[in-house]
Amino acid sequence: MFHEPNGGRDILITAGFYEAFTAASAVRALNQVGFEDEDIGMVGLFAGPASSLSGFCQAIGVPHEHASYYQSSFEEGGILLIVRARELSMKATALAILNEQGGILPPTIQ
Repeated sequence: MFHEPNGGRDILITAGFYEAFTAASAVRALNQVGFEDEDIGMVGLFAGPASSLSGFCQAIGVPHEHASYYQSSFEEGGILLIVRARELSMKATALAILNEQGGILPPTIQ
């Protein structure tokens, strides 16, 4: 999905889910409004906190604060959904869908 940092060209949106089926429903909803499969990725954290989650997120351009938030939120396991919005207008759409589908969004970084 994301092989290199986005360099500011694209906007990455993240949301956590406790169930794979709920995350899959969010992916379907994103597809229905125009997000391509290549712009959506899932990272599973089924075995408890992933020590490399911060490194992975940093490598693809997700803010460190968001990675830390998700790592502490998934002590019992879960799914991190990562969505790439290629246009600023799609960011609000992705956030609305992820929220509507039950995604856990990171606190706003001021």
